[in-house]
This record gives sequence, structure tokens and C-alpha cells, in this order.
Amino acid sequence: MDTQTIFIPKEKTPTLKGNVFTWSLGENTIIADKSLFYLHFFLPTGEKSWAFSGSTGRLEEENLFVFGFSVPYIDEEVFDNSYTMEGGLHFYHGHSIPAPEGFYGYRTVTADSAELSVRLDPVKGTAHGDFTAVFETLGDWLYPRGTFNLSRTDKN
Repeated sequence: MDTQTIFIPKEKTPTLKGNVFTWSLGENTIIADKSLFYLHFFLPTGEKSWAFSGSTGRLEEENLFVFGFSVPYIDEEVFDNSYTMEGGLHFYHGHSIPAPEGFYGYRTVTADSAELSVRLDPVKGTAHGDFTAVFETLGDWLYPRGTFNLSRTDKN
């Protein structure tokens, strides 16, 4: 079983100034309208992970598009690590889809493979890095490459 926690931004969700999350799908670079970087706690087990995402569009406008990923929490020391899906990285994308009248449609897809390089300072609450991913199995055929420079959104 594979689960993902996904936060869909509301219209008035503030974005921290200076937070940048970008990706490209071919030639065009896209800059996220909203980004998220926080320490996630899974209450039933106490497991912690660092979670990151960037999105464009809005669910209400039926044009939401998200890339998100998480890595295991280690400790409060600065780290500079690389991750793959086999080594603890969880990577997904989500997007609006057509839905029956009166509903919003949204789909998430787990990457077939992905790589992440990140330098994270838990005390300062900053992270920067880059990522690549492959989505082919379910017919999405996406190959994003991206970068991010973020401050924690759960410590304002």
C-alpha cells in the first residue's frame, strides 16, 4: 500500500516571499504559484518526514497541477543528501481531471522513478535542491526536472 498526504492550496493561502519551486517539462520552465516545505508527523507511528511541494492553478478552477515529494527525517543536523525511490524518496504528481457535475476531479500518480538532491538545515528551516522524475506506467508520460529554494512553511 502506498499513501500520500496532499495539501491542496486554498485561494488565500499565503506564499512565503523568497520561496521558489520550479520545474520543466521539456523546454518550458514553470514557476509554482504555491509551495510547501514542512516537517510531517504521522501520528499513529510517530514517523517523521520532510515534505515538499509546488503547485500551479486551483482546484476550484479545475487547473491544479502539483509535484510533491518527501524524505525521511534524520535529526536536527544539517544534511546534504541524494535520494531515490528505493532509498526513501516518495515522489508524486497530481492534477485536476474532468469530474461529474457538482464535483472536482483530482488524480495523484506515484513516479516510476525519481532522484532528489537536497541540502536541508532543520534549525534554520531552509532547503534547496533539485529533482528529476519519470512518470510512464499509467500513461502520463512526464519527465520533470526541477529546482527549489524553500523556507519552512510550518515555522512562521
